[in-house]
Amino acid sequence: MLLTVLLARVDLAGSFCGVDYLIIDEFALISRNTYEQYLRPTLADREGWALFCSTPRGFNHGWDYFKYGESEDYPEWISWRFPSTDSPYFKDNINDLKRTLTKETFRQEILCEFQSYQGKCFPLDRFQSVREDIKYDPSKPVYAGVDPGYRQAHVVICQLRNETDRFADIHQIDEISLTNSTTQQLADAMKAKPYHYTAIYGDPAGSGMNLQSGRSDWSVFAANNLRVTIKRDAVTRNVVSGVSHMRSWFEDADGKTHFFMHPKCKESLSSYENYHYPEHKAEQSLRHEPVKDGREHACDALRFMIVNLFPIRNNKAGMVDFVSSIR
Repeated sequence: MLLTVLLARVDLAGSFCGVDYLIIDEFALISRNTYEQYLRPTLADREGWALFCSTPRGFNHGWDYFKYGESEDYPEWISWRFPSTDSPYFKDNINDLKRTLTKETFRQEILCEFQSYQGKCFPLDRFQSVREDIKYDPSKPVYAGVDPGYRQAHVVICQLRNETDRFADIHQIDEISLTNSTTQQLADAMKAKPYHYTAIYGDPAGSGMNLQSGRSDWSVFAANNLRVTIKRDAVTRNVVSGVSHMRSWFEDADGKTHFFMHPKCKESLSSYENYHYPEHKAEQSLRHEPVKDGREHACDALRFMIVNLFPIRNNKAGMVDFVSSIR
């Protein structure tokens, strides 16, 4: 939620004559220019003050303003940080959040620390995650995530272990990676595998008409008795939220790994290890979308599966953010 509250005065003629108090929620999500060029001047006439409340969003202007309040060079500023762990009403949720959030997300969203992602998206340790014993168990359900495409199509095939009602370890037992292929060829490749798919999850964009076949990707799958489940809500489709959600399987806030894969999944491994955030950004943010350079297809396929099996929850309830104020 983005909230701006202006407590202003008007003169006897009803004309606007400045702002006494300015309160901005989620300040880190608005641009520096919006405040400095448009909002800050409204405080000048009446020597008003401003209160900025926000969850940190990388080392951007929110960080700069927060540091003003910690510096002796800016005596008119004051800053506070209120992590959720200080709340007596939030302690029961901490262990659950540590398991389902990445270190960076936990530190940002719960501890209210300023974080920045640099380099690759997933902290995958191949010596820990890539194992020969990650094999198909016929007694367990099989799930697939599909990212179709003519130039590059990818399928991740997984099973779950140590399931709870909201979490599980993910074992990737197999993959399909095709180049310059049709949707029918992708469906044929999936049917050629020795698995009964409990559920298949895919890109909502696959419902659109394919220019090559004149049919949608998922209608071709349906004609091959492969039913694809998709979610169209904004949270599920958001790449940034989905990638952040996925990271907790590669490494949770306690440093534990919950994603494992067989070494034959070479294309997937390359995708996971090379999926990266943009470099050389002066205000790199936790919310920044990864680069699309052709190496993201396995990551997209895995994301479609994870966000459907384990929907993204709003973990912000009860969180208290950093507050910065100019008096």
